[in-house]
Amino acid sequence: MKSITLDLQTLATRAARARGFEKPQAETFGRAAVRHVAEGRNCEALLSALRDPDDSPILRLPLMLRDLLAACAVLDGTVEMTLNQKDADLAKSYAQLLPVHLDEFEVVHRADLRRLRIVADTTRPASAEMPQVSAPDALIESLRRMATRSM
Repeated sequence: MKSITLDLQTLATRAARARGFEKPQAETFGRAAVRHVAEGRNCEALLSALRDPDDSPILRLPLMLRDLLAACAVLDGTVEMTLNQKDADLAKSYAQLLPVHLDEFEVVHRADLRRLRIVADTTRPASAEMPQVSAPDALIESLRRMATRSM
């Protein structure tokens, strides 16, 4: 395990940019990568998201965050939205980037669908502090290769 938070965030952002994602999407992915690793979630989901720039959670999840935030303001903070199956593994990490305090957030299964369910307190801001993490060496090396391959 190596890499501190800023290194992981920067490397994930650079890898996304090198794969062709726009700067705002890449930066959001970098922040989500830190949350993802900090929570001990599957690192393969991060690498998988980078494989196909035309069909990726990196494209869809920031749009979902925008919609979730708007829905929370209207619906008293409890919202559930259907996920693209390819997005489920990263959805919680992206949800943690919302600027409001989350009382609950989970991926729920309804029939053959996965849905992201959040309960947000829109009167309280989220903590802006990023967790300190160490990333697995294999993840760092994969991100480094992707970041330098197209630069």
